[in-house]
Amino acid sequence: MAVERLNDVLRNHDEQEERMSELHKEVFRLSNARKEVFMNMLLRGKPGYKWFILGIKAFKVLKPKSPRGAFLENYYVAMRYIDDVADGDVPFPEGYASRTDYVLRKLDFVKGKREPEDDIERLLAVSSELAGSFGADFTEESENILKSLLFDANRRGTYQIFSEEDLAKHFFDLDIRGGVKGSLKIFGENPDYFKIIEPLGQAERIYYNLRDFNEDIGDGLINISGEDCARLGITEELLRSGQYESHPGVRTWFREQAEKGLTLMEEYKRKKKINLRMETEIALIFAFELKAKDFMANVARGNFEGILKGTKKVKKSSL
Repeated sequence: MAVERLNDVLRNHDEQEERMSELHKEVFRLSNARKEVFMNMLLRGKPGYKWFILGIKAFKVLKPKSPRGAFLENYYVAMRYIDDVADGDVPFPEGYASRTDYVLRKLDFVKGKREPEDDIERLLAVSSELAGSFGADFTEESENILKSLLFDANRRGTYQIFSEEDLAKHFFDLDIRGGVKGSLKIFGENPDYFKIIEPLGQAERIYYNLRDFNEDIGDGLINISGEDCARLGITEELLRSGQYESHPGVRTWFREQAEKGLTLMEEYKRKKKINLRMETEIALIFAFELKAKDFMANVARGNFEGILKGTKKVKKSSL
């Protein structure tokens, strides 16, 4: 019996080694798809992209034998490209009726309804296998993130104003939950840490809303709640006009959001009585804390130079 069990163990090990070998070949084959997405990111000139790419490379260097680095690279590239299609940063591929249709198709694939049809879906498939190799499943997080992208794709160009509850569901229930929980899994942390790190994720979402405000308004996306618009005298017409740079209500909203973000970061610091892995700490500090804290502190002081610019040209919806 002992010999049979040993043979089973050896056979399973050989099968796993063979599967990992095939998986690494597929990862290598998709290298051009990853490079193309990375190059497009850098060409768009957003400084955060460069640092994120370098962070992924650094993680792979720190963990050269771990499949987590390969997972992070392939998964991020795939989701980044889907995000860019939904945002209108890149043309949506042929064969899709709209950006919404593109995101819906990717959501169907993530739910396991069919085989991969393109390199982005093959990147997601490889990511799923890599995640399985270290005992993780990112289906729920992927669905949350894609549903969040779908929300933006559906409202792009509409200037629709949503309630606080609807925006919270979009940003916090989907976007933050998917991002923070996914990050904990990638770095092999206890998933129960989500509640501790959640305030940092909320602060980061506020940072993105403020940083990308002009671009979002230009795309017809309004991330100010209906309640705040009514309270501060902010109207759809004002935002459509692009002449909001000096509007007292918009400036008040910016300062309030920045102060809320800083308060959330302090809450995170108070709650954070856990020992995280070194790579997790580095990721949280450089990818989240530093850039968001400096930006929001500046806004909270009333410094809007280079931040609130207004927008003269509005992009048309491509739905």
